[in-house]
Amino acid sequence: MMRIFIRIKEVLFTVPLCVLWLIPVFINLLWNPIFPLPVKAENVAKLSENQGQKEITGKYSKSQLPDLSSEDPLEQLPIIYNGPGGTLLKYQAKTDFLETFKPEVDIFENKPSELDETSFSSKSAFNSSDNRFEILRLEQKFKNFNYGVEYRYVGKNLNDFDRYKKKAETKTNFGLENDQEGVEIWGEKNIGSIGLKTFFSRFWDNVDHDPALPRMLTHRYGLEMKYKMDLLPVCLSFSHFSEESEDTFEIESSEYHGEQKKTYRSSLQYHGGKAFDITASASYSLSQDLFDPNKETQSFRHKISSSIHPASNLTIIPTLSFGEYRYLWDGEQRENPSASLSISYSQIFNVVDLSLRGRYSQTKNTDRSLDTERLNTSIGLSWHANNSFFPEMCYSLDLGYNQYDDKINENSSYNTLSTSFKLEFQL
Repeated sequence: MMRIFIRIKEVLFTVPLCVLWLIPVFINLLWNPIFPLPVKAENVAKLSENQGQKEITGKYSKSQLPDLSSEDPLEQLPIIYNGPGGTLLKYQAKTDFLETFKPEVDIFENKPSELDETSFSSKSAFNSSDNRFEILRLEQKFKNFNYGVEYRYVGKNLNDFDRYKKKAETKTNFGLENDQEGVEIWGEKNIGSIGLKTFFSRFWDNVDHDPALPRMLTHRYGLEMKYKMDLLPVCLSFSHFSEESEDTFEIESSEYHGEQKKTYRSSLQYHGGKAFDITASASYSLSQDLFDPNKETQSFRHKISSSIHPASNLTIIPTLSFGEYRYLWDGEQRENPSASLSISYSQIFNVVDLSLRGRYSQTKNTDRSLDTERLNTSIGLSWHANNSFFPEMCYSLDLGYNQYDDKINENSSYNTLSTSFKLEFQL
């Protein structure tokens, strides 16, 4: 893997200028005009715990971002993830206003490896925005009440998206997906064992402004509630949110104009320590076409998943889910049961990582217009090698087998076998 070292000022300048207004607006909301005293600022650059770096603090007479430059950039590099898709950087700063308001600024940005940039630079179809991932978050923690605003940009083909999503720790359980750009505002408060959270978001998709595709604008707002039991390692959560989407595709051939949706979701989580945890969830949604109120759709989704750790380097994740969609205007129903299993075994003999994944799903309509089956399997093997020329080198081999069976249109069925090989190294 080839790492790229950058200064924090480069991270800031890559954030679109249209969102920089969030910084003065957020600071202005926190400023108390009754006390026109000099501002004390404390800037903190928090680096990754995985990198083993220490926090660097400094006080200034006014707010300013510290320079992370150093004689040895390895000691200052704010890397929280370095994988096949590139490097994910995180910078965090804190300011102190009158020792009362202490907003935090989090900046996330991914950087592709030089190997990826070299292999794709000669292809005219390559677009650097396809794999962009940026988050600018401003958050204020005041006693038991937290609130803030967050700007997000997620490319339409971001690599290793699930790992980025986990590392960024967004403030809601939904809304972070590929091919979107927008702003979200939230507030949360803990009252004993109960946690309450409310939010509002405004997001666009089709981030590359492809003229051949509709560009949807979605407004979403809602409320989440969590209750954590004191006697048992169990957490119960409930959420309700509403959203309204509309497209800006002004060509007459466009069939999709927008919809309104209301969703109710509940989940029950059990944490059995480091050995395993189980999550069971259920959701109900009601959707209505904005231009045809009679077109209503109900959907139900039930899911149970567990993460089992028989050993520190072995993880097993089985998942079962069942979805049902009801088209109320004609009485049709669609069912979608699925099952998946993921096994990852890392650091075998301290040099080899093994991963196995499999998923099976069915989709059926009650009118027999759709009856399909899907099977997706893959096996991945990574070997970490070191030599005198390259401090770190990794060979990755992935094999996959996909099967699609269409029982209505047999000509649409297919079987595919895929393979890929990657070489990553650090200079």
